[in-house]
Amino acid sequence: MKIKKLNYSFIALALLMLTGCSAKEKQIEQRVHRMAEAAELGTVEYKVKKIVKTDDNQWYSVGDRKILFQSTAYLKAGVKLDGFTADKVKINGKDVTVTLPHAELLSFNMPAEETETVFENYGFFRSSFSAEEQNHILELGEKDIREDVPNLGILQDAEQNVSDIFTAMLNQMGFQNININFEEVKK
Repeated sequence: MKIKKLNYSFIALALLMLTGCSAKEKQIEQRVHRMAEAAELGTVEYKVKKIVKTDDNQWYSVGDRKILFQSTAYLKAGVKLDGFTADKVKINGKDVTVTLPHAELLSFNMPAEETETVFENYGFFRSSFSAEEQNHILELGEKDIREDVPNLGILQDAEQNVSDIFTAMLNQMGFQNININFEEVKK
């Protein structure tokens, strides 16, 4: 897996927002409003290759039945800004602190055309895997990837990228001490 791309369209939007108003607080309030309208700030996309296999040996059946798939999934992570408001920005002279929501998985795509059967074997007394069984096996592979998202590093990369975007934008506005925080996790 690797970082595929940074969402440059949002960076362009952020840079466009750097021009304008006279009072910094009014300026930030307007920018925050525009960002919140964007709803999502996708900052990182991973391409994940997954091997999905099953060995369907049952005690009451004669013969083995195995299948192995190779699939590709595209995961996009970032921050949802729909709840982001001006009160999440604290200004004290040239100091600013911004509190953002934690990054989350924004989209997951495992295209069928990028999934291939690498190996399939079934004994003489067994049938091949039906389309329904194959779909179920691939759904289990998707579930496994989704459960592993916290361990992939994609959420940490997304938060770092969001932090970098906000830091650059606020630096352009003249702030010298910039703190980007993420909301505490609610239990």
